[in-house]
Amino acid sequence: MAKTTLSSLLALVLLVALVSHPRITSAEGYDWAALVAAEEAAEAAENETAQETAETQKKKSGNGFARALGAPFRALGRLFGGGNNKKKSEQSAKQHKISEKQAATFESAKVFRVKDARGDSSAPAPAVVVNKPVDGHLQKGRELLNAGKVNEAIAELTAAESVDPKSAEIQNLLGVAYGSKGMPDRALKAFEAAVRADKNNAQYLNNYGFLLLQTSNFEGALKQLKRAAKLSPSDARIWNNLAIAQCQREKFDEAYQSFVRAVGEYDAHVNMAAQLLAQGLGQEAIKHLEVANSLRPESIEVLTRLAGLYRMTGRISDAETARRNLIALQTSAAAQK
Repeated sequence: MAKTTLSSLLALVLLVALVSHPRITSAEGYDWAALVAAEEAAEAAENETAQETAETQKKKSGNGFARALGAPFRALGRLFGGGNNKKKSEQSAKQHKISEKQAATFESAKVFRVKDARGDSSAPAPAVVVNKPVDGHLQKGRELLNAGKVNEAIAELTAAESVDPKSAEIQNLLGVAYGSKGMPDRALKAFEAAVRADKNNAQYLNNYGFLLLQTSNFEGALKQLKRAAKLSPSDARIWNNLAIAQCQREKFDEAYQSFVRAVGEYDAHVNMAAQLLAQGLGQEAIKHLEVANSLRPESIEVLTRLAGLYRMTGRISDAETARRNLIALQTSAAAQK
């Protein structure tokens, strides 16, 4: 009888400890060896109690109950990160709640209510509340965004944000979603929050810098993209965006070097020519196209642009030479088909 009662009490203790927070983490993050130690300690206490006489049990029932519960509580204290002190461990097992941040690091697991027919049916069972984890909203929001369902993605990501408003990943995806909807103010606010939450994520910095670039905040874009390039020096997209920002700030030498990091020497000259021409700097654009032509004299694209720019800037002789070379290349290319 004593063993049955203690087994029931142990089951209840474990249930209360596991449902003390609406977010239940998976078994993967726990030290199950500690749980085995708790069960062994409880079994030892039960055997000791079973060997006592009925009179001794009556006199020492309170102490036996404390011993039976003390061992599992101490083990659960270690299980959830408690110390070795008995009193501290008992309080830790009774009061400990997994924080939102801790819960988010584990996968959710189903919660099963323990039913014991031998228990008191009139006693209310501990409430078990299962909330959909933030990861569910986050994953669904990401999938919807990738599928082009931006409104639905925003709804899911907003739900995730309400649970974890400091998540950098959620804020970054919200920034992408709002940017796709043509809502730059909200997108900038979300990207800024993402960068504030995670200062060392190059992709968040790149997204923020790119939107600042699109909204003509060139100085702000330059600052964010430089930080991103330093954190991820092999990312071509970051260097490309940085080069454009540097061109907008008329840092042309730096921009060329950034383009080289992004696309290589030949394409860097072609890109620089396009950026310079967009700012009305035709002569400077010609210089980059001439270098590109020397690197790849068979490029029809470069010769076409050069011929047009020569004519626009009054260099008629150079334009005619470029045109003849272009005709020769086109004829050769057609003959090889």
